[in-house]
Amino acid sequence: MEQWTIRRAVDSDQLGPPPSERGFVLVSEAGDSTLQGYARVLEADGRFHLMEVHVLPDWRRRGIGSALVSAVEAEVVGRDATALTLLTSEPDQGVFFDKLGYRLLDRLPVALRWLAEPHHQAMGRSLAPDVVPRPAVSVIPLRDTPNGLETFAQHRVGTMDFAAGAVVFPGGRVDPPDHEMRFSLPPSHVEAWADTALPSPETLVAAGIREVAEECDVLLEPASLVPWDNWVTPAGGRRRFDVAFFVTEVAAEDAAQWGNTTTEAIHSRWEPVAGLLKDEEEGRIRLMAPTKALLAELAGFATVAEVLAHSPLITAVEDDEPVRPRPPGAPAS
Repeated sequence: MEQWTIRRAVDSDQLGPPPSERGFVLVSEAGDSTLQGYARVLEADGRFHLMEVHVLPDWRRRGIGSALVSAVEAEVVGRDATALTLLTSEPDQGVFFDKLGYRLLDRLPVALRWLAEPHHQAMGRSLAPDVVPRPAVSVIPLRDTPNGLETFAQHRVGTMDFAAGAVVFPGGRVDPPDHEMRFSLPPSHVEAWADTALPSPETLVAAGIREVAEECDVLLEPASLVPWDNWVTPAGGRRRFDVAFFVTEVAAEDAAQWGNTTTEAIHSRWEPVAGLLKDEEEGRIRLMAPTKALLAELAGFATVAEVLAHSPLITAVEDDEPVRPRPPGAPAS
């Protein structure tokens, strides 16, 4: 019976250019260390995509390709992700992966969609039970200017494990001490989260106050955090968050107090809401899907007062499309 060994290779001259900074390469070798084939995998925002499976001509039709795919799947699960996607461009490729359990997808997740060309067909396979989303909070600071709304945005470091290089709002995951905090909140702020699976409103507010203090060196009042939205990271990746979004008004005289006190961001600054959307459209910055959707929604308001009076109905969005599908009846008065 023929034997081979599959191992991880960070880089190899035999394989051409080195793999992406995020991802891995597996190689198959014969008993004498002769290269038989390899598989390249890309990771983007915690999602894994099989870029290529290549078996050298002399070693084809021996099951090496299937073994490489199986090894990739085990590696992906070992990295805590639950799905693998790929693109095919030829019918025989589709047949090969169909036999391995991969099924056609309408499209790739947003984080990977830039890979697809018009002639490609997306496929994917679930490999393990979905990761349970971790509760998190994001705070959208807003201020009025003569040229419209501005928000305090963070430009994340490119080496971050999640949302690398993206422009985001201040925030982070809910920590255990946040559950112990108690605040007196307006009834409308408590009721706003009733249709979500998030922790208590007091816990969410505590996390928001703590994150802004840590990342921006500003201490917010509990009632100043106004509920706005809830997005849940879709299944498949190794990082999932159930995120409560708040908006908060920042007075002109207080705007200068906001700074960048986190190592997760290269810099943080006040920027026009419309300007961020334009920068993303023209390729100068990267926005996560919820950030883009929320900025697009906020761009429809002229002042912070209009935003605060909006009181939208909040239901969880489990999607990665950069559009906010508000439920019927929103906004609530």
